[in-house]
Parts: sequence; structure tokens; C-alpha cells
Amino acid sequence: MEVTLLKVTVVVYLLATASFIVYVVLLKEFFARLSPLILLGGFIIHTSALAVHFIQTGYPAIMQFREALSFYTWLMVGIYLLVQLKYRLAVLGCFIGPLAFIMSLAAFAFAAGREEIPPALKTYWLPLHVTLAFLGNAVFALAFGVSLMYLLQEYQLKSKKMPSLYERFPSLETLDRLNYLFLVWGFPLMTLGIITGSMWAGVHWGKYWSWDPRQISSAVTWLLYGTLLQGRIAAGWHGKKAAVLTIVGFAVVLGYFLWGDYLFPSRHGGRFE
Repeated sequence: MEVTLLKVTVVVYLLATASFIVYVVLLKEFFARLSPLILLGGFIIHTSALAVHFIQTGYPAIMQFREALSFYTWLMVGIYLLVQLKYRLAVLGCFIGPLAFIMSLAAFAFAAGREEIPPALKTYWLPLHVTLAFLGNAVFALAFGVSLMYLLQEYQLKSKKMPSLYERFPSLETLDRLNYLFLVWGFPLMTLGIITGSMWAGVHWGKYWSWDPRQISSAVTWLLYGTLLQGRIAAGWHGKKAAVLTIVGFAVVLGYFLWGDYLFPSRHGGRFE
């Protein structure tokens, strides 16, 4: 049942992506309303798949890499839908939709049988730590999307020929303000994720910090986003500089999440002895 629901989720996310692209190309208000609804349908089916997983196994779908990838995608889509409800940013779905499709497809491709859960994972610290950390990174995915839009919009405004995309994107001021807003939301969540992860490490391994590759990566990302947020607040960083740094930060987050444990094996990669 779970596998079937995940298959349907991938297909619906693909349909949502196609609808968002049609909206950008044709600039039809119908697709601006339809696309988020399709994505919402995928989110509901995705939620059902996660619920079935929990009912069948007794633990949340975050223990294996494919499960964590699926859970992160679910959070990202959910946060986008909340943002869409308030700010009506259908055009942002052109970035979130494809990302959700690719990541859910990758998660499904990694589908495997059940594995024995290490003792270190049988604790309430794990879902708390992962949820907070992933929530922060999911918000940063939205910041990444509006940063890409900012750079594209700025390029369009500077070009002699005004491409049709100009009509689809919000103003530079709005995009910059949203970037800042997402940073303000995401950074505290990331911080809480790191703190709960350290508490979990202290309880299980007897020390809060062990220079594990994932801990180092989290610290680097935290410093990068913290510097960016501090620069925006204290030094007035904004516009292109803030957009570029936001993109770099998310590239680090996503890159290490996808490939870090293969390049630098760590306890997060399954070595919980």
C-alpha cells in the first residue's frame, strides 16, 4: 500500500510541475489556481503514504535515506502550500514542483525492504531532531527558490529586451523581502535541529559533539546562514548578494544531504553502534 501511494505521489507531483510550467508559459490565471491544488493532492497522498508507513512499522519514515528524502520532500511541499495560501506565489511552484518531483522520484528509486532499527534510533530524540532540522532546511528551499527568481528578474530588468517572464515574477523588493522572511523562519528551526541533535548525541554517546562529518557540515551551514542573516540585519545586505549567498547555502545543504554520507561515512549514515 505504501509503495503504491508513493508511486501515485510521484505522478501527481509531475502533473503539478507540468501545470506550473504551463502557467509560466501561458500566464493563465486558471493554471495559477489549478497548479497548487494538484500539488495539494500530491501532498495529501504523500501524507497517506507516510501514515501507512508509521502504522505498518511503528516508527516514522525517517530511519533510512530514502525515507528521510521522502519526509523532507513532504515538509517542503507542505510549507510551500502554506506560503502559497498566504502570499499567492504560484510562480514559486515552478521551482518547488520540479524539486518535489525529482526528490520523491529519487526516494522511490531507493525503495528497499525493512531493515533492523539500531538501538540509537529508538528514541524520541530522533523524530524531534530530524523534524526541526528538516523544517529549517525546507524553509531554506523556499528561500533558494525566491533567490533564483530574484537573479532571473534582475537579469531581465537589466536586459534591453524585456522577456515575458518579467510579468510572472514579483518585484525585486518583494522577492528580497521574502528571502529575508524565509531566513528568519528557517534559521531558528535549523538551530533547534542542531541543539536537539547534540542532546541526542550526549544521551547516547556521552558527548554532545564528536566532530562527526554531518555535525561539521551542519555547523558550516549554520555559520553560513547565520552570517547571512546577521549581515542582512546589521550590515544591510540585500539584493543580489543575499540571493547568491542563499543559493550557496542551500547547495551545501542539499549536496551534503544527498551525497555526504557516501563521501564521508558518519553515524548519520547508519553507523549508530
